[in-house]
Amino acid sequence: MDLVTLLVVFFFIGGALTAAITVGAELKKHRPVKPAACADLYLVAEETRMTTTEDAFLRTHTSRVKVASNKPKGR
Repeated sequence: MDLVTLLVVFFFIGGALTAAITVGAELKKHRPVKPAACADLYLVAEETRMTTTEDAFLRTHTSRVKVASNKPKGR
């Protein structure tokens, strides 16, 4: 084999190995995991802070319904 062919084969094998390692590392990141039973497992201590306290309403229509009371009338 001449030097050029040897270099081409070397770079082809090196590129294939690099691509395989990269694809393998990315696929390892996306493995399915079991869902946690409680939300505490999703939170990292001291990193979750709620700084805004406002409501964002999705709809503008509101309705009011009177709730029946168990107390007798007249008291």
